[in-house]
Amino acid sequence: MQELAAARDSGELCRLLLRSSSGSSTRHREAVGLLRDLPSDPTVPNDLVALMLCTYWRWRRVTAKLIAGIEECGVLSHPELDELAESLISDKVIIVYPFSWISERWLEFDTAGGPAQSVEVGDQVTVREERHVEPPLRRWGAARVLRSDPARLEDLLGRAAGLPPRHRDALLHGLLDASDGLDTDQRRLLVSRGMASGVAGVRRAALDRLCELDGLGAAQRRARSDPDRTVRAWRPPEAPAR
Repeated sequence: MQELAAARDSGELCRLLLRSSSGSSTRHREAVGLLRDLPSDPTVPNDLVALMLCTYWRWRRVTAKLIAGIEECGVLSHPELDELAESLISDKVIIVYPFSWISERWLEFDTAGGPAQSVEVGDQVTVREERHVEPPLRRWGAARVLRSDPARLEDLLGRAAGLPPRHRDALLHGLLDASDGLDTDQRRLLVSRGMASGVAGVRRAALDRLCELDGLGAAQRRARSDPDRTVRAWRPPEAPAR
C-alpha cells in the first residue's frame, strides 16, 4: 500500500497495479482513497482506473463494498460509471493499456545469435489483458445497466446465460435488484429465472419480487417448498421508515 499510495497520479497508479503484487486486504477504503485522493492523469480514463482497482487481487474479498464506495465517492461521472458497468457485465473483462506501462525499454534478441539491443516502446503499442472479476461486481454492473435502460432486459438475460454459474447468478441477482422499473410481465420473468437459481440469496431476492407481485401468502407458500432452510425462513423486507 505504501508503494501504491506514493503514486504521483492515477496513471502511475495503474502502472503500479500492473507491476506490483500485494497481499489480501478487507479494507476497501484503501482502494477508494487511492481513486479519490490521487491527482487524475488526463490521458487515463477514470473508469479504467476504477476497473483496475476493482479487479486487483488485494481487494478481491470486499468487491461489493469497494464498488459501492467507488460509486459514492463522486470521482466518476455518470457516463463513466455506465462504462464501468458495461465492462463488468462482459463475458470477458478486458483492459487495454500502453505496452510501456509494463516497461518503457525492452531487449530485442537476434535469433541468429547477434547481440541484443535495447528497444524503446511507445504508447501506440498496446496490450489487451483479461481481468478476473468477482461475482459482486457482476451484480452491481447488471443492476446499473438495467436501471439505465430497462429495455435491455432480454439482452442482459442472454448475457447471464452465457456466463459460468456463479457469475450468471450474480448478474441475475443484479437484475432482480433493479427490477422496479420493469413491467409486470418482465418482473414475473425475472422471478421465474431467480427461483430457478442454484444460489439461495438469489432465490430470496426473487421471493421479495414475488411478494410485491402476488402478495405475502404466495411468496410464503413458495418459500416453504424450497430445499434450503435459509430460503424457507424468508421474511418480506421491511418497509423503509418514513
